[in-house]
Amino acid sequence: MPYIRPFFTSESSCISYFVCCPGSGVAAVIDPANETEQYVSAARGEQCRITHVVDTHVHSDHISGARKLAESVGDDCELVMAKAADVSFEFTPLEEGETLEVGEASLKAVRTPGHTRESMSLMYLDRKRAEEPWGVFTGDSLFVGDIGRLDLMGHGTLREAYESLLKLRSLPDYTEIYPAHYAGSDCASNRNLSFKTSSTIGFEKRHNEMLKWNRYEEFEGLVSKDPVSMPPTWREIKLFNQGRVR
Repeated sequence: MPYIRPFFTSESSCISYFVCCPGSGVAAVIDPANETEQYVSAARGEQCRITHVVDTHVHSDHISGARKLAESVGDDCELVMAKAADVSFEFTPLEEGETLEVGEASLKAVRTPGHTRESMSLMYLDRKRAEEPWGVFTGDSLFVGDIGRLDLMGHGTLREAYESLLKLRSLPDYTEIYPAHYAGSDCASNRNLSFKTSSTIGFEKRHNEMLKWNRYEEFEGLVSKDPVSMPPTWREIKLFNQGRVR
């Protein structure tokens, strides 16, 4: 039966995910940290091959381990990003509605630009349980208690963020959310990011202030114009993760 195992990086308050289907002998890693041996070890322990490594967007707060992990696994592992990703290296592009198969699990792409223009979320389906998704990996689009900061593009993607959150907010209330950060991250919008590392759409609709709006103008008023400060090296980190500097 497929399962999800989170990995936590305390230094940058990151969460990455190991999605494994032991019965099929395959696994995927979502938003891997730079310490990639932990995922290789997890796969080895399950006697699984890592077939997909996914970055939900180009990160600006920490070094991504996606390229490093995909290269270490070998040629039968795909490095996956949204088609809109602006990077200098080759990857498998994923468009809205396209699906990655991980044994009895599926990861379905949902475009959720806002934090960055290429941001995507991944609906999680476990066919051993049901033929409908039960969770969504939200990257930096939606957190527990907050949303991803929207100032990296000079608020140029505010309308896109609104449309993206409409998509996520319209999911069934029971849908679990698996974000890429918890409290302490520099990627939150309004300093309300929780130490809790998972939630549901229904709970966030009731208690996440950034989802309490009925129209765009209300959402615009909620977005902080003074979010937490980014690391001074965020531009260099992003260039590295785009493959433009070493």
